[in-house]
Amino acid sequence: MLSLFGLPHLDTVLESYQDAWPLTDGWQERVPAHQLFYLATHWLLFGGSYGPSTVEAARRTVEL
Repeated sequence: MLSLFGLPHLDTVLESYQDAWPLTDGWQERVPAHQLFYLATHWLLFGGSYGPSTVEAARRTVEL
């Protein structure tokens, strides 16, 4: 969720998280799966501008 809408200084946050509790291998490839519901909800509520991002997240999730 932190990367979905562009958290400022995301790299710093992720580095700190990794120091405290390392993420499992492959976490970056699973990000679209976790974002898919929220993107689809925004597409439904706020319109077509979220469509391409939602479809891309779905495509990447299916490829996992």
